[in-house]
Amino acid sequence: LRYTMAAFGTDWKSKVGPWLELLEELKALSLDNALSLPQICVAGDQSSGKSSVLEALSGIPFPRGYGLVTRCPVRLVMRSAPEWSCSVSTTSSTQTITPKSPDDLTAIILRLTETLTQGQKELSSDAIIIRLSSPESPDLTVIDLPGIVRTETSERGVRVIKHINNLINHYLEEDRTIILAIIPANQDIATIDILERARIVDPAGERTIGVLTKPDLIGPGNEQEVVAVLRNIRKPLKLGFVMVKNRSQAQVEEGLSCQTVADDEETFFQNHPTFSCLDQRLLGSRNLASSLARLLIQRIKQQTAPIKRQLEGMLSSIRADLRAMSSCGSASTAGQRQRLLVTLTQEFVRHLNDCVRGEYRDRIIVCNPNLRLYTRALIIFHELQSKVAATAPPFRIKNFTSKLACQMEALRGRELPGFMSAQSFYMFIQEFINAWDPPARMAAAQMRALTNEVVRDLFENIAASYPVLRESFQAVASSILETSEHEALRLLEGLVLREKDPFTINEFLQAHINKLRYDRFESSVDAAFKGSILGDCSGQSGSWQATKSHIGASLRSWYLSAHGVSSSANAEDMSAILEAYWTLASKRYVDNVCMCLDDRILGTLCGKLQETCYQFVHDEAKLRAFFTEDRAMAIQRSRLEKTLDKLSKANASMNNIQAERRPSRRSVQPPLTPSGLKFKLSVAVESQGLGLQLADEEGRVVTKGFRGASQAQLAEIQVGDILIEINNSPCGSFQSAISTLKSLPKGAVQLTFLRVS
Repeated sequence: LRYTMAAFGTDWKSKVGPWLELLEELKALSLDNALSLPQICVAGDQSSGKSSVLEALSGIPFPRGYGLVTRCPVRLVMRSAPEWSCSVSTTSSTQTITPKSPDDLTAIILRLTETLTQGQKELSSDAIIIRLSSPESPDLTVIDLPGIVRTETSERGVRVIKHINNLINHYLEEDRTIILAIIPANQDIATIDILERARIVDPAGERTIGVLTKPDLIGPGNEQEVVAVLRNIRKPLKLGFVMVKNRSQAQVEEGLSCQTVADDEETFFQNHPTFSCLDQRLLGSRNLASSLARLLIQRIKQQTAPIKRQLEGMLSSIRADLRAMSSCGSASTAGQRQRLLVTLTQEFVRHLNDCVRGEYRDRIIVCNPNLRLYTRALIIFHELQSKVAATAPPFRIKNFTSKLACQMEALRGRELPGFMSAQSFYMFIQEFINAWDPPARMAAAQMRALTNEVVRDLFENIAASYPVLRESFQAVASSILETSEHEALRLLEGLVLREKDPFTINEFLQAHINKLRYDRFESSVDAAFKGSILGDCSGQSGSWQATKSHIGASLRSWYLSAHGVSSSANAEDMSAILEAYWTLASKRYVDNVCMCLDDRILGTLCGKLQETCYQFVHDEAKLRAFFTEDRAMAIQRSRLEKTLDKLSKANASMNNIQAERRPSRRSVQPPLTPSGLKFKLSVAVESQGLGLQLADEEGRVVTKGFRGASQAQLAEIQVGDILIEINNSPCGSFQSAISTLKSLPKGAVQLTFLRVS
């Protein structure tokens, strides 16, 4: 039995090859870890015949035995070729082993398995990769997984069983994986574990195909049950079932060739009294290979567009990360380092000034809320306001008035009865104002710490690649902020001293004193009328004269206590004056403190920082230290650039695969409509050109990908954008546009694109 491409059709090779090669290119780029790629996974119970199925498909002898034979995934990449050739490697090493014959493979697989599992009876997630080319091989790629283990043994503990289950589930859960479920035909299909696992991850049964093995071990009278399974009656799957007969242990020991075994399989099904009456497409390894090849190609075609969209999303994300890490220019010469320092300083000061002024228009500040300095400063200002308000004495509590009366008596000098001492007012208000100083000092310290934090975070966003420069800028900013805080504290001391010397021409004071006095009068009137009503309710005479007498007595008593010539009356009036002035002065003090911190700490920082940093321009030793790139950042950028290169190559490979299109009824394509986004950008022409991959689509110059880590990758150009102008001149034909681009000198070029929605 020879699985030549001619057996599948004369043009099968040309149709299938590009799709399978695309899949292998993506895997070769290690993108199968980041992308879910179409693949066929062979899974089933331990010793169910998995490796035997692969052996029948490939013609190479896989290790056989009892117990856990397959202890790591084995990816078998088969291609049809005139001559037999093979190479074996692992995903954890770049070393490749080239066997001379199929018989050498068994020992190589066993040796690599021991290497991956470190000689222990354990499993490995790393895979063995076998690339096989031969006249008998179908164009197919399959993955053999370890067998499902249900019970513990001396070499298979709970940990090993858990590892096996996790490894199998990892492959089966990939939504683009085709599950090749291996089922011994001599077992009850209702008890097969792999079908239950497949049902969980593939409830619709759209990516599961069943393979019945060991038909020669079916007990007498059970053939009809197997026929019901093959006809998709007993356990329906949308992809159905195929039955194969593998080499028996006796045939292995006799050393029969794969061709002889294949002939034996064909003879077995043709002569079987029950299976010979079935549709022959359901039987044999040859039909299984054909079905799997077609199924895999169909799956790849279906998933190409979704994979491409996912790939382009990853490309966009990587480019954004690289843009965020990119520096503002080269720093290889002294002049370049000077210009770069000036550029970074200007850029930093511009952003910092926006943060200070609360103007959040730039992308860096919009995307990083922690950089919104003035918004966070307002929180400190409001906290200061709350803390100062919390120091207010309890002016309206009776105990406060009584205590105030005692203090006023203790301070009485030559004042005549009925007169209040101005000295008492000054002493009381100074005592209250002393409580404002700690919250103001705390606000200054918080403002300095906040500004330091924003300076650090902002420079990490602008020049993350240069840690020495970042630390120097931070040190300069810290020194400036320390000086600014000391200046602010001196001004705050002056504010407290000025407030301790009461002064105002604000009419608020008079109005507030009158309001407080009126409020007290109004409260006494309410209390008098309330007392009158309560007296009526208690049975007293309800006559107007009695009510009038009660109210009058109550008001006279209040008047004497509030306005009489007594220490309590003076204390009541002093309390109102103190409350009115404290309210006025505290509001004025909070405003002045906030303006002082805004001016001294925030307002002077940008100018002083720029002036100090410019002094480094002529210090070549410091410039060299400044622009030594962070090693971790350089490694990260290199990793991103390599990933970008892989993704770009993968995207270019996918662009070369043209999806099948229905023939158009119109021979002439409609002209390009102007709908879409038209945008212009400047791109640097490097020694290797623009780095764009362009294609001719019906006379249009369409972006299909990128070459290497070019400036075009870092621009906002996307796959599918149509180039319409070069340096403000129309592109014309595709050849004309290519000629113009090739003739461009190094430097910036203006490109106009149309992005059709």
